Amino acid sequence: MPDIERTEEQTRAFMDLDIEGPVHMLNLLRFKAEGGREKYREYAKHNAPLLAKVGGKAISRSEARATLIGGEDWDAVLIVEYPSRKAFLDMVLSDDFKEAKHLRQQALEDSRLICMQASDGW
Repeated sequence: MPDIERTEEQTRAFMDLDIEGPVHMLNLLRFKAEGGREKYREYAKHNAPLLAKVGGKAISRSEARATLIGGEDWDAVLIVEYPSRKAFLDMVLSDDFKEAKHLRQQALEDSRLICMQASDGW
């Protein structure tokens, strides 16, 4: 079964990033066939006040329709903006956030969480 939780190593690497200012978190979501989408809605509802408390906001919620390049298929894509890495960590490391971890585990077959930062170019 794919990992759907971040590891301590990934969390430490995220903490060590040299990023100032806002970050966007790209969430690729594949729901479990039986009730996964509904459980994820419960998870999101639980976390909405926590997200607002740290100054975060969902900036895009989309249904994934087709994969044109690559071999992974996703059900939904979510992009969440946080004012800083610290704001994200304050939320996900809080006891209130951890209370809903079981809902995420019940909801997802697979997921990816990718930290993004705005860029002026490559």
